[in-house]
Amino acid sequence: MTERSRTSDFIKGVAIFAMVQVILLEAFAKQYIADGITGKISMFLGGAPAAPVFLTVMGYYIAHNKHNFRYYVDRGFRLILIGILLNIGESITLWLQPGHSLVLPDFFHFLLGVDILIMAGISLIIMAALISLFRGIVPVYLFLIFVVLLIPYVLPHVAQTHPDSLLLPFLYGKYPNSYFPILPWFAYVLAGYSFFQFKRYFISDEFKHNQTVKIILLIASGVVLLTTAPFGFNVSIKRILFSHHGVLFFLFCVNFVFWWLLSARAIVYLFNNRITRYVEWLGKNVTAFYVFFMLLVGNLSLFFHKTQGYFELILWFVAFITISSLLVLGWRRLNSPRKIL
Repeated sequence: MTERSRTSDFIKGVAIFAMVQVILLEAFAKQYIADGITGKISMFLGGAPAAPVFLTVMGYYIAHNKHNFRYYVDRGFRLILIGILLNIGESITLWLQPGHSLVLPDFFHFLLGVDILIMAGISLIIMAALISLFRGIVPVYLFLIFVVLLIPYVLPHVAQTHPDSLLLPFLYGKYPNSYFPILPWFAYVLAGYSFFQFKRYFISDEFKHNQTVKIILLIASGVVLLTTAPFGFNVSIKRILFSHHGVLFFLFCVNFVFWWLLSARAIVYLFNNRITRYVEWLGKNVTAFYVFFMLLVGNLSLFFHKTQGYFELILWFVAFITISSLLVLGWRRLNSPRKIL
């Protein structure tokens, strides 16, 4: 495994920990914890270090791997299908509850909740089309980033005018089931793709490997991150603002991802032990881990919703990480030739 791929796997692995803790907060934590400073810090850690990292790295490796159109379309539809099935599977205990009535319109809204897997699948299909049209022309993708970010400012508030729409939540709008709509989240995929192409065509190898330059960039990015952290914190702790954020929070997240990539490269370079290798393994198997974790937490949240204190949350965190990891390990040993997830 190359240092570059180790770095991306490492930051995705850390993003898994960030994702797990914030989902546990939202699903299991007592309300006073969620409303307190601990809950706000948890929301912040589950913001920029999680979904923006996953999607930016995905965009980067779309450019790096250079698969053909059919591969990305097939992979995209597979992720969409997995996301839809996961929406069903993570609430099996709810549907099986005695006396629970299944109302068809509500079921379809639930079935088509815009999960990050569905958003990633749609993004892969769109990227396949864009790459076929524009290849690696960087200015086009940079332009599209700002189109994706700015269009919501001029579009109508469809969540109020079309509250029952099944398709609009995938595109944009502050719908209850729209956690990761294309607008604005597709911008991160475009940013990752653009960064790879920019580095490939416009940055010399000498500049890329200059350690002094890396240190200067790390410090500069860190200073910007520290000065903008209060703004990033205030957006991250408000779920509706986080899911439907604008240009400024996007820039905050992109700067965080850049700083974290530089920092993670140093960590991966300096350390190579069981802990870092485990984190890298998690990042390598992020989709499978996410599916197993959401199946577990989704079905158990019916019984433990908003009832757990600090100590119980720590135990749940360790248990979910351990059990999900073991399930991924078993799944990989049984299905590694097919690579379904």
